[in-house]
Amino acid sequence: MLAIALLLLSLGIAPSLQTRPPAPKACKTFPGDPDWPSPATWHAFNASVDGRLIRTVPIGSPCHNPNFNATECDIIKANWHDPAFHELSPSSIQDSLWANKSCDPFSPPDSRCIIGNYVQYTVNVSTQDHIKKTLTFAKQHNIRFVLRNTGHDYMGKSTGAGGLAIWTGNMKKTEWIPHFKSAGYCGPAVKVAAGVSVIQLYEEADARGFAVVAGACPTVGFAGGYIQGGGHSALSSKHGLAADNTLEFEVITTTGQFLTASPTQNSDLYWAISGGGGGTYGIVWSATVKVFPDEEVSGASVSFAVGPNVTRDLWWEGINFYTAQTPNYTAAGAVSYAFYSGDTFNLSPLFLPGGNKDQARKLVQPFLDKLVELGIPHNVSIDNFPGYLPAYTALFPSALFGVSTQLFGGRLLPRSLWDSPQKLAPLQDSIRNIVDAGALAFDIAIRPTLAVAGNPKNAVLPAWRAAERTFNPNLPWDDTANFATTVANQLDTITHNFDEQLRKLTPGSGAYLNEADPFEPNFKEAFYGPNYNKLLAIKDKFDPDQLLFGSTAVGGDRWAQQPDGRLCRA
Repeated sequence: MLAIALLLLSLGIAPSLQTRPPAPKACKTFPGDPDWPSPATWHAFNASVDGRLIRTVPIGSPCHNPNFNATECDIIKANWHDPAFHELSPSSIQDSLWANKSCDPFSPPDSRCIIGNYVQYTVNVSTQDHIKKTLTFAKQHNIRFVLRNTGHDYMGKSTGAGGLAIWTGNMKKTEWIPHFKSAGYCGPAVKVAAGVSVIQLYEEADARGFAVVAGACPTVGFAGGYIQGGGHSALSSKHGLAADNTLEFEVITTTGQFLTASPTQNSDLYWAISGGGGGTYGIVWSATVKVFPDEEVSGASVSFAVGPNVTRDLWWEGINFYTAQTPNYTAAGAVSYAFYSGDTFNLSPLFLPGGNKDQARKLVQPFLDKLVELGIPHNVSIDNFPGYLPAYTALFPSALFGVSTQLFGGRLLPRSLWDSPQKLAPLQDSIRNIVDAGALAFDIAIRPTLAVAGNPKNAVLPAWRAAERTFNPNLPWDDTANFATTVANQLDTITHNFDEQLRKLTPGSGAYLNEADPFEPNFKEAFYGPNYNKLLAIKDKFDPDQLLFGSTAVGGDRWAQQPDGRLCRA
């Protein structure tokens, strides 16, 4: 890790900019435009933010001429799929789709190395003043503003061509509150600064005897798009989504106001940020959430594969039985994660908070009995753990959470599909069609009902409350393949084949807005449902200049990205 950090610090090349004709007034100013800030203007701005302005140098630069360095390039390639490598960078991102091959280490040394879809500059913010001055500068110069946390983002919000970003990922402060008191809650809580990662939060909670509703990926910025977009968790069948456990936020609006948003103060802003999508209504400075007494966890893992004595039809018979069983798991407060990869199926894990080994075995025993009946060899592991962090560390291997080299689809599957075998059969057929067509799919059986969540008033997509699963069909790409052709073909397959099958089966449902097709054709309905118009009005109130943008965020269709990445009014 030290070598990576030193390498990032050592990089330094200047982007080459061509002079362009004046930008249309409906568009953001772009590098090379006559009204793009001069070096002197950038220098003055840097001084105003305490020297924390960073000019983007793509971290793949040493893999390209004229800066090619074989040793450094090998380090970059070896670490390219490690999220921590990109988290150290102020501009790189953990989903290379959104880098658009701007400066890829796997391309030939003589191929292009440009800033491309990376932001042009980043401010490593640590004070409210840094954020406010960056917002002011972006508005004054009509520059695209980007909000970046850890770079863990599948929907493209954390970067943008010609952009000026604030980087909140180094704001790591937490405050543990033994007795938080509000109109609706009295109990333990934690106040989390914008850049605190999931793994930091888990480790601090464990040391204090608590558990927190947070995500599976350790590098996720907890108070960022994760919780603001809803945030599923291994605890969600027992305590609801992350957004269901919010108590208050501290928010900097794009007009420079510092506000507390809670059920009793700026309640509309609180409602929107609790599930209505990240980076849309304001810059979250901190989030305060409920925490729960830590407790024993039991976990189970089951895997099996196509083999000499297991035909593909038999393999699918085993999977179909698993599909039918998951309501029994979620009703018991468990969450189960399943991965379909080629010829292998992994239930990894079934996570049962507050349960013991006997209870976990009782839940999965019908599934195991069915596999025996079918003659399918399988691996099974059932264990007890003293608390959340030991269970998380053992049951969620870090290999599952590398940098994304996949294109995402996704759909929430309503519990009503499990009302009868006849209603479930078309879903089982679609899952088979999708996986047999080459998808690397995963699904999460989860039950964050309103009753489980404590009947919160927030902007979480209502389809979550009726969901039994979130199902994600993904397609991988090869780092050395033709990027444009591969992505175009795979996006078409996900949008118009895989997700379309799921949409037809689930009218009126939706998708988890953080893990879905970024080109979902009906994103307003799929990601926000009946909340959309109210969310748009709140956005207009707190972000009147429309500085905060995401293509699938509320209000995102008011803008269109041009072929060069420039952002223009639609």
